[in-house]
Amino acid sequence: MGRLTALISSLLLVVPLVLGGEYDFTVEVPAGKFQCFFQPVDLTKHKTLEVDYQVIDGGDLNINFMILHGANILKQDQLKVDGSHRIELNQPGDYQVCFDNSFSYQSRKVVFFEIFLFDAHGNLDEADLSAMARTDADLSSKMNELGVTIDEFHRRANGIKNNLNKVEYHQALLRAHEARDRAVMSANFDRVTFWSVVHTLVMVGVAGVQVFMIRSLFEENSKIGKVLRKGKFD
Repeated sequence: MGRLTALISSLLLVVPLVLGGEYDFTVEVPAGKFQCFFQPVDLTKHKTLEVDYQVIDGGDLNINFMILHGANILKQDQLKVDGSHRIELNQPGDYQVCFDNSFSYQSRKVVFFEIFLFDAHGNLDEADLSAMARTDADLSSKMNELGVTIDEFHRRANGIKNNLNKVEYHQALLRAHEARDRAVMSANFDRVTFWSVVHTLVMVGVAGVQVFMIRSLFEENSKIGKVLRKGKFD
């Protein structure tokens, strides 16, 4: 057991350290504003760019969306609640992910979005730092004794990492959906509460007017009572 633990510890030193090409943000776009976020692209590593977004709070939960490269509009949505776009990269430089809330005069929008950078094989961009790892001179012999190769260990470790990335992605989506549903529920609650209070006040006011008018009918000195009785008893 001790040898196996030592072997796993040694293997962990040669597992590539990765900086995944996956980024997620939650931003607030004020009313009447247009905001852009820049994503640098290196064509030697990046071949495909994917952007997923959804409005989770504010107004009618809609916004205008664009992906720009320089002055060129690559993708565009108008008054959408959410969206997903994938583009093939053929030019290096900074790509802009823009959210336009200029059509709204009062409501700010809270937007959750994710950016994915894929390589030519459809995998997330990774920085392989395995060359910087410290290796054990006796690692190969220890692994041979257990019938395990470094390539096999890397393959399985990368499979676990990819599965964890998928779990993280779906969890982020679920959190965004939960935040949007909570915002909708809160807005509906406020709307129902407001109109309930208005209707209650109107009903109380109407009831008060009715009581006052009925009492006026039975009061001889009431001017309103005289007006109501006029023509009926004369």
